[in-house]
Amino acid sequence: MPAFTRLEMENIFPPIEVELGPYRHLFTGKVLNAGAGSRDISDLVDGQLFSQDIFAAPHIDYVSPLHDIPVEDGFFDTIICNAVLEHVENPEEVLAEFARVCRPGGTLYLCVPFMQPEHLDPTDYQRYTIDGLKREVTRHGFEVAEASGVHSVYTTLGWIMREWLGPKRSLSGRALKAAVFPLIRYKVKTSTEHVHSLASAYRVVATRAPS
Repeated sequence: MPAFTRLEMENIFPPIEVELGPYRHLFTGKVLNAGAGSRDISDLVDGQLFSQDIFAAPHIDYVSPLHDIPVEDGFFDTIICNAVLEHVENPEEVLAEFARVCRPGGTLYLCVPFMQPEHLDPTDYQRYTIDGLKREVTRHGFEVAEASGVHSVYTTLGWIMREWLGPKRSLSGRALKAAVFPLIRYKVKTSTEHVHSLASAYRVVATRAPS
């Protein structure tokens, strides 16, 4: 298939270093990568990294559900949960567990999709507005320090266009892909234009309040 009729996820999303890099100074002490999957973020963490997931792998330290992390209270200085909360059926319990295992004064970096198509891994349960995300974090013992949208508007449009146009095999579908996909690939790499109401995801950085 010609390249101009394909739009892969790596053409849509910037590298994880671009997303997490500006927050690297927060990733110190004992750092939990909650719902790590196959992503290796060790190069972005200056502290001691611990990875958790429900599936065993060589780099996973804790094989457990997110609502039952096998460490004592206040064990972690920082928790990173990036594009995971949409996949759990019990986000309230998960946030309560984050509050339990994060020390008072510790940091929560939480990023959850907003304007993203359904993506099963293995499930996909919910989306949050930024106000909803801030409310949930605050209700579970954290104080919000920063809340913002993530990615340019072209990341949002790119995934939507991929879902819509990708399966099309008609002449008109191929023509649309030939016109749209190269532009999306270019804009994702070169544009920082952000539209808050069309954010691909929302990010909250919060501090664990004293108990």
